[in-house]
Amino acid sequence: MWRNGLPQVEAGLLPEADSVIDLREVDQNRRTLMWNSAARDSWPGITVTLDSPLPSGGSIKRVPLGAGDLFEVESLAADVDFHPTQSSCTRNAFLSVMVQVEGATQVHQNGLQAVVEPGDICLLDESSRFRIVSQEWGRIYFLRLPRAQALGRHPLLQRLVAQTLSSSDTGTSLLTDLLLRLGKDAPKLGDAQRNAALGGVIQMLGLASLPEGKLSPTDWRIRRAIDFIEQNLQQQDLSPEAVARDQRISRRRLDAIMQQQLGRSISRQIWSRRLERASEDLRNPQGFHQPIAQIAFANGFENVAHFTRAFKNRYLITPGQWRLN
Repeated sequence: MWRNGLPQVEAGLLPEADSVIDLREVDQNRRTLMWNSAARDSWPGITVTLDSPLPSGGSIKRVPLGAGDLFEVESLAADVDFHPTQSSCTRNAFLSVMVQVEGATQVHQNGLQAVVEPGDICLLDESSRFRIVSQEWGRIYFLRLPRAQALGRHPLLQRLVAQTLSSSDTGTSLLTDLLLRLGKDAPKLGDAQRNAALGGVIQMLGLASLPEGKLSPTDWRIRRAIDFIEQNLQQQDLSPEAVARDQRISRRRLDAIMQQQLGRSISRQIWSRRLERASEDLRNPQGFHQPIAQIAFANGFENVAHFTRAFKNRYLITPGQWRLN
């Protein structure tokens, strides 16, 4: 069950996760130093100022999920300042989905401010500076997702950064329940299952919807175009014209909408998603022995040579090197 009409959560939903730090096991005089060290190891670029110089407790737990991580953070009142160490174009850049389990938090990023309460979700883009302030003890989940993978599938998510996705919204509530259940069960999953879970969560981010005031008259066209592309990526004859025909408008008109709202054409969206999905497949433990040619064909490429050139242009290494890197 939640408090105040929201499902209430048991303490310590990651009982079998790796403990990054538990301040109860640290000498009190060293707790502030050790907390900052553990936080920086988990999120390079972060600085934490605790309200108390001698904190009574706090913990960070971690579960690796494929190319991402799920963290549970229990902390006293604190001021967290993050400066990115990775540019948005690197494969190590992350987008964090923050779920407030207990307590309340203020989030600041890109000139926006959000107050996040139990059951709410907030997105943080780790390619730019952000600040998190809490004035009481709290417990938060952070699901760190590969930024390119998440925004490639849901580019409109960029508009939701540093905004409160309220637990009163049905889609947000479903997504919260999914993440909390993942926190409970992820430590019991094998590597391949965790990788699959990460991919599933990225798909489910579509449940996060833009507030009415943030919707443009053409947003539905972008969503429909992206969904059509996702459903047909493996088809070698997928074309910008086919995407536009699905909406019964001209390619030129849909291209203009995509460029205006996303800064990319239909064609670029298709090829970017093919390469991103192929890169995910190459790293998937379940398909490690799958021939590269088969992965290329499964993602809509007509021949291996073309796939290899396009992949190297995007990632600066060959598909084979990517798989082993």
